[in-house]
Amino acid sequence: MQSIRLRQDLLAQAKQFNLLSNVFMSVALNDIPACQHVLRIITGIEDLKVKEVRTQYHISKLTSHDAVLDILAEDGEGKLYNIEIQKGDALDHARRTRFYGSMIDCEFLQKGKNYDEMPEVQIIYISETDIWKKGKAVYQVQKILNDEDMPYDDGKHVTYVNAAVDDGSAIAKLMDYFKTADPKDMSQGDLSKRVQFLKCEKGGQDIMCQVTDRILEE
Repeated sequence: MQSIRLRQDLLAQAKQFNLLSNVFMSVALNDIPACQHVLRIITGIEDLKVKEVRTQYHISKLTSHDAVLDILAEDGEGKLYNIEIQKGDALDHARRTRFYGSMIDCEFLQKGKNYDEMPEVQIIYISETDIWKKGKAVYQVQKILNDEDMPYDDGKHVTYVNAAVDDGSAIAKLMDYFKTADPKDMSQGDLSKRVQFLKCEKGGQDIMCQVTDRILEE
């Protein structure tokens, strides 16, 4: 049983956490309305309906590297959305998204199914810094055939978003909120409600006390 002092210390620390922590983001977006709010802003699909959310989703293969997806959501049309948080710059970001996408493909293409039955996958890669250093808040990966400007659609889409560049867009405002996760800031609708619940209400505070050590370790 937690002592009163320990609980107070944990709650004080929990109030400082922001959504650029993949553990806290996973807890916050393990809520369909909150996750739906984030996806609607980043994808620009205002009527996107999230059917299911899984957090820290583990994909394991016997002979290859495992993957733990921060957020994996599915909409009403069966499309998949993977949200990843990356705080450092040391990784090969492009190959990381390639690997995560391939693991999702393997996980969701069942034996006996045709390739055209693979779900559409949107990978959203959120970084603290502008990893591509071109001064943009959002980078959308575009695929074309040679120099014909002919779109190449394989059903996998990658969007890089960063919290460093403020271009005044709705996505930049969302990233500003990610950096603070201020429970008094209600500007982000259902996401703000979820953060306020986690940081200020008893049921949410109980959850935060359970994950504080994990966030501090991160």
